Amino acid sequence: MGVRGWIRTPFSAWASLSVVLVSGCGDETVAPSPSDLSIQLAPTSSGDQQTGPVATTLPNSLRVVVRRGSTAARGITVRWAVVGDAVGVQGSLSATSTTTDATGVASVNWTLGQVAGPQRAMASISDPAQSADSSVAFTAIANPGPASRLRFSVNPTNTFAARPITPAVRVSAVDAFDNSTGSAATITVVLGAHSGMGVLSGTTGVDAVGGVATFADLSIDQAGTGYTLSASATGLTGSTSAAFDVVTPGSGQIAFVSARDGNNEIYLMNADGSGQVNLTNNPASDYSPAWSPDGTRIAFVRSTNCHFGRCGGPPLLNIYVMNADGSGLQNLTNNPGSDDAPVWSPDGKRIAFVSDRDGNYEIYVMNADGSGQVNLTNNSASDVSAVWSRDGSKIAFVSSRDGNDEIYVMNADGSGLQNVTNNPGGDGGPVWSPDGSKIAFTRSSRIYVMSADGSGQVNLTNELGAHVMPAWSPDGTRIAYVFSVSCDPRACLGGSYIRVMNADGSGVTQLTNTRVDNSSTWSPDGTRIAFVSDRDGNWEIYVMNADGSGPQNLTNNPGSDISPAWRPR
Repeated sequence: MGVRGWIRTPFSAWASLSVVLVSGCGDETVAPSPSDLSIQLAPTSSGDQQTGPVATTLPNSLRVVVRRGSTAARGITVRWAVVGDAVGVQGSLSATSTTTDATGVASVNWTLGQVAGPQRAMASISDPAQSADSSVAFTAIANPGPASRLRFSVNPTNTFAARPITPAVRVSAVDAFDNSTGSAATITVVLGAHSGMGVLSGTTGVDAVGGVATFADLSIDQAGTGYTLSASATGLTGSTSAAFDVVTPGSGQIAFVSARDGNNEIYLMNADGSGQVNLTNNPASDYSPAWSPDGTRIAFVRSTNCHFGRCGGPPLLNIYVMNADGSGLQNLTNNPGSDDAPVWSPDGKRIAFVSDRDGNYEIYVMNADGSGQVNLTNNSASDVSAVWSRDGSKIAFVSSRDGNDEIYVMNADGSGLQNVTNNPGGDGGPVWSPDGSKIAFTRSSRIYVMSADGSGQVNLTNELGAHVMPAWSPDGTRIAYVFSVSCDPRACLGGSYIRVMNADGSGVTQLTNTRVDNSSTWSPDGTRIAFVSDRDGNWEIYVMNADGSGPQNLTNNPGSDISPAWRPR
């Protein structure tokens, strides 16, 4: 007769063993399979989904029950952890491991983190009968503490004298851990100590809504540097804003494009880099700033995928114009096509641009207020890169209508069309000389000059490397351009550099010597050149003397800054 008996070792974190005794005539005793361990939230008072103030201990402990099959499992190690990488966000637990009692229950206390919002903790066990851990999650909501101080959640930024500060200044009533509260306190702002001599105007006392006071119409009447605002409210510790400048628009300024705010915006700054002001301040992408001849307005392109009340699809381009301080914004083109590359006529009364509204890119012209839009080229080829002659009577542009890119010249009304290059090579980038007698352009990465009627074409840069982006000096005696070279990196360093030469190609001088310098543009008086460089790790705007001396980084911020455009005198 077989004898069956069990000897079971105590359960440990490593194994649960069964030993079987056998005897007699092949009668063998077989042990049952070990039952899997399971963990779940305690059926009552688990402590899940509690709410409490930040940095406080929740009133109910976190509790789990561990079972083997349907039986409570005693002496099982439960591991506890908060979930989240940021220090202090998810808080802390009173223990990292505890052991289940006779009812299979283990528990810890949870002190919430310092950041308001959802928080999460985990409990887990290891079962040698399974290949992976079993776990359960706890969630909690941490509410802000009581308001204790003020914080500028949107600091004032550089602005113009007597113009509203944009974006609107915001001050938040926050708790001891910087969480916004639901306070309805009345918050007051005044000019900070050591600010300029200006007077602060607008609504300076605002009731907070949801803990935030928005000051939509603040302005300061006098230019100056180092202005600050101070915020106060009864019973709360006050705050001082970041310093900002109040700027007066004037000559010697540079418009440019910056992505420092997360998307391309049009900015304005003084020629020494001070007083940088965001003129457009819009979620869309704004680029290609072009000054009116009198320096009072800026035309630019806005790219958005929202049009005629609908959003989505490829971005559409439209041309806008605004005053030099960002006021008076006006949308000049508003159609389903893309309108790009605005250029002012010398008298400031018209704007030439390119548009694909008729199915391919054509040269259009319109009045400065957007009226009278006319297609000047009106053919099936691509027509781009329009530039006005200095007297406004003609427009040069690039067209592929003859099978390759050629430079054409037409009268300002589209009549008198003439192919002035008429060459098998690709021609592009036309730029009129200041006196209107010549046109500089590029052909096969070389810079050429010709008379306005296309005669006398001369290659000014007949050497290895690419020579592009010619820019006439204001007096017409010199041409700045970008020279670039690529070669085996084991033999030389490739890159692009700013060079200048006399108008006849003589006297070539390299002005910069870093790896990538680009897009040179002359100051109105011809004494300085602005350009773009990545020498400091990202695209920044620099200015240097016309002989290459005294280079200065004007923008110097982590965002990309490009497309400098000098304000006319």
